[in-house]
Amino acid sequence: MLRDFLSNTVLACLITISTWALWSVGEMRIDAYIALYVLEYTVVKALFRPRRIGLDWLMIVLLIVFSIIVSIRIMEVLYK
Repeated sequence: MLRDFLSNTVLACLITISTWALWSVGEMRIDAYIALYVLEYTVVKALFRPRRIGLDWLMIVLLIVFSIIVSIRIMEVLYK
């Protein structure tokens, strides 16, 4: 239980800090926020290994969304 509580607390703190940091620098693109949230979730999951029952569908969906965002940004750079 402690590991789950700690991972949720750290994730909430990281999301709050990253939201404040992006807002402070004037970032307005929603994909930047989503990409950072996905990276934070992945890091917290890798570090704390919270207990999950069954397959972690959230991780799969987040990685798909992150891959789409990154591929769109790469295509924008290549075709400009």
